[in-house]
Amino acid sequence: MTTPTRRGRLLGALVAALALVLTACGGGGQAAASGEPDPDAVFRYAFVQSASTFDPHRSGNAWDMVNLRLVYDQLLQENSDGEILPMLATGYEFLDDGRVLELTLRDDVTFHDGTPFDSSTVAANLERARELEGSTVAGALRAIGSIETPDPSTVRILLDGPGGNLPALFTERHGSMINPGAFDNPDLDQNPVGSGMFTLTEHVPGQVSRYARAEGYWDPDAVRVAGVEIYVQPSSPTRLNMVLTGQIDMTYLDPSTQDQAVAAGLQVQPSVSTTIFRMTMNTGSPPFDDLRVRQAMEHAVDRRAIVDGVFFGIGEPVAQLVPPDHWAHHPGIGAEDPQYGYDPERARALLAEAGHPDGLEFDMLIPALDDHRTVAEAVIPMLAEVGIRARPQVVEPATTPATFFGRQEGDAYIGAQAPFVDPSNQYESNLPGQFMNPWGTTSPEFEQAWDDSLRGETREDRLDAVHRMIEEEKGLLRQFGIFAAQPPSVWSDDVLFPEGYRPAYAAHFRGVAISR
Repeated sequence: MTTPTRRGRLLGALVAALALVLTACGGGGQAAASGEPDPDAVFRYAFVQSASTFDPHRSGNAWDMVNLRLVYDQLLQENSDGEILPMLATGYEFLDDGRVLELTLRDDVTFHDGTPFDSSTVAANLERARELEGSTVAGALRAIGSIETPDPSTVRILLDGPGGNLPALFTERHGSMINPGAFDNPDLDQNPVGSGMFTLTEHVPGQVSRYARAEGYWDPDAVRVAGVEIYVQPSSPTRLNMVLTGQIDMTYLDPSTQDQAVAAGLQVQPSVSTTIFRMTMNTGSPPFDDLRVRQAMEHAVDRRAIVDGVFFGIGEPVAQLVPPDHWAHHPGIGAEDPQYGYDPERARALLAEAGHPDGLEFDMLIPALDDHRTVAEAVIPMLAEVGIRARPQVVEPATTPATFFGRQEGDAYIGAQAPFVDPSNQYESNLPGQFMNPWGTTSPEFEQAWDDSLRGETREDRLDAVHRMIEEEKGLLRQFGIFAAQPPSVWSDDVLFPEGYRPAYAAHFRGVAISR
């Protein structure tokens, strides 16, 4: 394991001191609101993008879950500590030496149109997710061989391969339950039909989505407001101003805006997150079809300078796609390691070896978000210093995956994947046949390691193989981590959180209320 540098220790002390300041200023974690929840209130949140689609099986953007969780229930849910808890499924168990995953289901759930939820619903959703043309989640569910429904409250998933990641996946799009009667609705992407806490009443892409409380919801403690409104606002200063002027109740900010929120007396807390900002490259065509060019790109980026100089020390440089405090983090792959770290001289040598002694140019996509533009503004001159000259193109955030992977526009892009529920989520795009790997960049060694990483019913059982998977991925280098992000969440004193609630980067609003 690497030893912290003096600069790293100083940064840790600064972050700790900042945490004390935030606590003293009302940023300690739980909202300061008092009084009773107002059941007629509407909770208003500002996020940086619209849902790209309301069809979970077609969503290629994991940030869509901010909206999808309102209208769809999932089979399981994950709490702020990363524990997997019941939701539509009351429990799960691996049987027959891990070859069967059995779920037991609630018997008191109906979809918004009154259709009952049962085991046949689960089977139909999983089959659609695996077989739908254009499904963005099919690859992650490839271990599912067949599905049995011995009774309305039991689902038995027979596995063709290891499925240790399935419970975690069932907390996300893969486990979101659509009313099967709506599968063929031509407008399902805009009009969801689920069993969630709310129903969608209005959706104006790029502006606002409005939701109304679903009457008779099976978990009444989860719904403590009459509605939710999610506004789209990519500008962090504007989002802060919206909270200060009472237009919204909660949002998250870029670290550069945090001090203003603290000074204004708002509630401020680092968001729970496993998000990694990373650079992703088109490995199917020049110049990034050459591994040496991709390695040069990684060596050209000074991760520590970005975290310290751009994000005020809020974040942690990483060379992998797992943050340092996560159970799956590989301690042997660090941002300061010579094999992966900042080394402009090595970057120039690699470019020369690859046939680019005078450097090269490439098209770089930048999602139109403040934090993404800020990272790009720091990275572009770093790349230029070694001769990698970017032609920046700003693109719509919600459709960036479709632009880059679907239409294959651009040579590389700066991105921040939504917080992941299992390390397999972070690395499955290195498998063949994945939506985010249209170029098929992989290796037999990586495929075997990824497969092995799913073997075992516990995290401890899987850890050695997970680390081997992370090692093999560094040899592919389709993308590389830059830093782990924990942007500050801010909210007004009127917001009431349920016990144990911790604001998340990919926010959820289960049990959130507004005081009278």
